[in-house]
Amino acid sequence: MRKRFIDQMGTHMETEGLPRIAGRLFGLMILELEPISFGDLAHRLGVSRGSISTNSRLIEAKGLIERVSMEGERQDFFRLAEQPYVNMMRGVAARMGETLKSIVEARASLPSNATREDARLQEAEHFFETAVASLADLTTKLCAREPSGEHVS
Repeated sequence: MRKRFIDQMGTHMETEGLPRIAGRLFGLMILELEPISFGDLAHRLGVSRGSISTNSRLIEAKGLIERVSMEGERQDFFRLAEQPYVNMMRGVAARMGETLKSIVEARASLPSNATREDARLQEAEHFFETAVASLADLTTKLCAREPSGEHVS
C-alpha cells in the first residue's frame, strides 16, 4: 500500500507540472509520523541525495513540507508542514489571482471596438474571479478543520 501510494502521488503531481520525485517525496511525508533525515529520504525513495535536495526545496517552498532540526543531529530532517493542503490551495489561489490581474489589465487596454475580444476576456475574468473566491472559501473551511500548529507525533 505504501509504495503504491507514494508512486501514485508522484504520478499525480507530475500531471500538475512538478517532478515525479517531488510527488513521491510528498507522498512519503504524508505517511510518515516522525521527521525523516535527508539521507533516509534518499535511501527510502531510491534516489540520489541531489534529487532529494532539489525536490525538497521545491515542495518546501510550496509549504508542503518543512525542514526541522533534531537535537544532536547535523543533517537536515523533514516532516509534513503544518496545514500543507491549505498551503497548496493558497498557492493555487495566488497563481489564479495573478492570471485574473493580467486579464483585467488586458480588458482595460482594449480599444473600444474590440467587442469580441472583450467578451472573451470578460468570460475569462468571470471564471477566474469565481475560482479565486471559491478557493478563498475552501481555504477558510480547511483552516477551520485542520489542527492549528499541531503535528501528529
